[in-house]
Amino acid sequence: TPQASFNFQRFRQHVRLAQRFMDDIIDLEEEKIDLILKKIDSDPQSEEVKHTERRLWEKIKRKTGQGRRTGLGITAEVDMLAALGLRYGTQEATDFAVKVQRTLALNAYRASVTMAQERGAFAIYDAQRETGNPFIQRIKEADGALYDDMVRFGRRNIACLTIAPTGTTSLMTQTTSGIEQVFMPVYKRRRKVNPNDADVRVDYVDEVGDAFEEYIVYHQKFQKWMTIEGID
Repeated sequence: TPQASFNFQRFRQHVRLAQRFMDDIIDLEEEKIDLILKKIDSDPQSEEVKHTERRLWEKIKRKTGQGRRTGLGITAEVDMLAALGLRYGTQEATDFAVKVQRTLALNAYRASVTMAQERGAFAIYDAQRETGNPFIQRIKEADGALYDDMVRFGRRNIACLTIAPTGTTSLMTQTTSGIEQVFMPVYKRRRKVNPNDADVRVDYVDEVGDAFEEYIVYHQKFQKWMTIEGID
């Protein structure tokens, strides 16, 4: 079964390591903000001119340190489902995706609680302010021990699962973006060409006389699937 071929133990370990890495990045971000503030202070403009920008970056640094927000993004989830032989949108695929996301959430928050014990909780942590939070209540229902530790020790990060846009990342990695399926695994593109150049193939001429070459584009993972299946 797909569930049997997915190594949840390794996945848990990777999530916890990734959360630690994300927390380390917060420190690097604060270092960069300090450099920006130093640059503002050394600029030749008057204090009146620099005041607004300095206040902005001081606020960014303060908010960064108070919450230490992180985000373990979601990329290529549908590629994963396809590789496991699960059809997007079926109940089986949905149930498996829920299990994956639950594992991601619980282990990211577990790592954040562990880091709170080691490094300290984020500055404005207050367990009482989260007692009515629906997401925190779902964590409590799924893992009571984790919730108890969180109340006792706090968390290192105000949020662990903030999802940033992954469009550019998915282009670089040639994977699906977010949790959506590939809507068009094969499509046709047109490239404008000079018909007078050598070795040019003209497949289409528009209403103003511009010439174009047409070619087929395959989604990288779809092309890999065709290769595995022996499809030309």
